[in-house]
Amino acid sequence: MKYLRKFNEELKPQTYKSAARKLSKIVKEKPTLARAIGAEKRAKDLEEHAKKIEKSEQIKKWKENVDTFSKYGEFNIELSTPKGAKGVTYIPKSFPFYLDISISADMIVDCWDDEDDPDNRPITFTFAGGLVPKNEEDLPEIQKYILDDFYNGFYWGFWININYKVTNGEVTFENLLVYDYDEYMVNFQFSDRKSVVKFKNLIVNLFDSKFDYPSGYKDVTNMYDKVEQELIQGLEISSTYGIDMERIKEDVKRVALNSFYKQN
Repeated sequence: MKYLRKFNEELKPQTYKSAARKLSKIVKEKPTLARAIGAEKRAKDLEEHAKKIEKSEQIKKWKENVDTFSKYGEFNIELSTPKGAKGVTYIPKSFPFYLDISISADMIVDCWDDEDDPDNRPITFTFAGGLVPKNEEDLPEIQKYILDDFYNGFYWGFWININYKVTNGEVTFENLLVYDYDEYMVNFQFSDRKSVVKFKNLIVNLFDSKFDYPSGYKDVTNMYDKVEQELIQGLEISSTYGIDMERIKEDVKRVALNSFYKQN
C-alpha cells in the first residue's frame, strides 16, 4: 500500500474514509479510469486503514476511562439481546464494568422553561450511565450484546432520573428510575445485590461535597460543583423550591435498593 505512505499517520479515520468514498465514486461513475488507477483496491485498503486507526483510538480512550473510573468500584452487569438485534438471540451473560456517570446538565437547562406553571411542574435530575468494560478481552463478546458504538471508550448503558414533583407550590420527592439508555441498542441489568449496593452508594455520593467525581464537562470538572452551580443555583432550584444538594442526597439515601435495579 505505497500510496498510504503519502498520508500523515496522525490523520483522523474520517479523512481516510472520505478518500475511500471518492475512489468508490470513481469506480461507479468512471469504471475505465477506476481500473487504470486501481481505485477499487485503493478504496478498500483505505477503509481498512481507517478501521485500524479507529480501533487504536477506541482502545486508547478505553484505557483512559479505566484509569479514571476504576477507583469508583467494579460492577457486575448482565447483558441480554437488545430489541434492535432482530433475528439474533444471545444467552444473557454477566461482565465486569466500571461506570461513567454524567449529568445531562445542558438538556435540563434547555428544558427548564418549558413548564408554564412554576407551582405545578416536575423537576427531574437526569444522569446518563456509561459502561466501561474492565477487560479488553471481553470487548468482542460485549459487542454482540451492545449495538452502540465504542468510539468514546465506553458504551452508553442507562439513564437515571431523580424525580421531584411540585403541586400547588408544594414540593415532594417522587421516585428514582433506572432504565436502558436505548432499549434497541442495549439491554442490561445489575447481576448481583453487591453491585446494586455499590451503585446506590455511588449515586448518593454524587451529592456529597467531599466526593471527587468527574462531571464530564471542561468548565466545571467536579460533578458536585457542576450540579450545584449550574442546576441548583443557576436555575434557582434551591431558593425557589428548597431542593439543595443535601436534600437530594438524603432523599436518594431513603430510596429502596430495588429501585436501583433497571426497571423493565
